[in-house]
Amino acid sequence: MVGARNSRTGVRVRNSRTKKKQPFLSARQVFLIIALLFVFMGSGITYVWSTFEKTQIGYDLSRLKKEEMKLRETHRRLELELAYLKSPENLTRQAIKKLGLRPPAPEQIIILH
Repeated sequence: MVGARNSRTGVRVRNSRTKKKQPFLSARQVFLIIALLFVFMGSGITYVWSTFEKTQIGYDLSRLKKEEMKLRETHRRLELELAYLKSPENLTRQAIKKLGLRPPAPEQIIILH
């Protein structure tokens, strides 16, 4: 208190020799600390995000590999079915059974020269 009186003597006391407390950190130091905190937080968030993305990509890759295996199996089965349907034995059987066709008689065969 500037100009306060001493309670015992009644004399005004000036504490001009007492040093004013300086702030522990300057404004520039506080700014640098805050900036460093933002940099560390940003790098931490970036690291966590990239790790999360890597995990998600791994899950997607696993799912796509399973789907590829299923599609390859389906393709293999369809290839076998196509080979069976194109086989001469199957075509002959289908012609006789569904269409009522029969092999030609020898007099129905004409040879062209």
